[in-house]
Amino acid sequence: MLNLDIITKSTLIDDTTRDVDNRGSIISIVDSPVKNVSLISCNQNTIRSNHYHYSDWHIMHVLEGSIHYFYKSLKEEEVHYIFVDSGKNIFTPPNEIHATYFPVNTKLIVSSKNPRDQQTYEKDTVRVNLINNENLNYYLSLFKINE
Repeated sequence: MLNLDIITKSTLIDDTTRDVDNRGSIISIVDSPVKNVSLISCNQNTIRSNHYHYSDWHIMHVLEGSIHYFYKSLKEEEVHYIFVDSGKNIFTPPNEIHATYFPVNTKLIVSSKNPRDQQTYEKDTVRVNLINNENLNYYLSLFKINE
């Protein structure tokens, strides 16, 4: 089992094929204790996230679509980028700013360490303005993303 509490930067993580036979397959997306699993729909050409969490981490599994995932440490200015395609998982640790841009309609399963009731979520979340409509094209071109 992957120890998610020691990972300090956003990273793609592998899922694990548990079983394959003539009926199909079973793939484990998250093999760690979580307190919430959410299904999130994201419309084409929208930006989400733009925050960080004090203690929460989450794994986003892309069911359909894709994510342009931008992130940076609280201690640095440099923004990093990961492309997350359908069928892939991205892990977001605590205390790392992250923002997501959805170039196409996208559906995600998000598994979180903490509960996602509004009060718990708001207490643990700090909103920032990392990626927005004014700077999106700059970051897309910086990472040589053709839209």
